[in-house]
Amino acid sequence: MRNILKTIVYIFFPPYLIIYFLKYFDIISIKTEISIFLALFINIINLFLVLLFFNFSKNKSNNAFMILNIGGMGIRVVLTIITFTLSLIFLEIDKYAFIFVFLIFYSINIIFEIKHFNSKSENKVL
Repeated sequence: MRNILKTIVYIFFPPYLIIYFLKYFDIISIKTEISIFLALFINIINLFLVLLFFNFSKNKSNNAFMILNIGGMGIRVVLTIITFTLSLIFLEIDKYAFIFVFLIFYSINIIFEIKHFNSKSENKVL
């Protein structure tokens, strides 16, 4: 669990720090800053749900494990799409920065999720 937290901190803390300094030196606007923080926050919530479903299901039967993780993936995708769409429609954010940062960190989350599942399985894929 300690390695997981370290990885999450290494993935998400530097962008927060970089954005904070860019805003501090007035290189980016507040609208762009909020867009980036919102995209990062949505991805952090998604990653938290991944770890929650995985840790809840890891000592269960194979059937329960698959239902919780595949069903959890469906729930996470629906919640992410709803949050993403509502953010774009109702919030005054920099849409291009939001979409760009969201897609980058969503891709990083998928890679982290695959590596985490693979590291915990008995049959290593890669």
